[in-house]
Amino acid sequence: AFPLKKLGGRPALVARFIRCLSNHAPTGWYRSCFRTNLNEPSMCHLHTGPPAYHTREYVLFECDHYTRKYRRSSIEDLLSSRDMFYDIAEFLRDNSLPF
Repeated sequence: AFPLKKLGGRPALVARFIRCLSNHAPTGWYRSCFRTNLNEPSMCHLHTGPPAYHTREYVLFECDHYTRKYRRSSIEDLLSSRDMFYDIAEFLRDNSLPF
């Protein structure tokens, strides 16, 4: 019940939050590891510039399509921060597409 309450009782947001934390989201990395027979895209085409490999880290730190308010540079830095829950929740609220 904790994540559901902290995320405003929004099950879809909780699901996206858990997918982000567990790295079990429909990213290119996930698709190339677990859905290889479906020929799904593994590159990000949302940003400006050439296609880039679509990973959790790429979405959270590099893709210029998304809005970020936190100043983290790596997944380790984000997950070990005191505001990790708030930072990820805010990122997901500001961006409806990832995870």
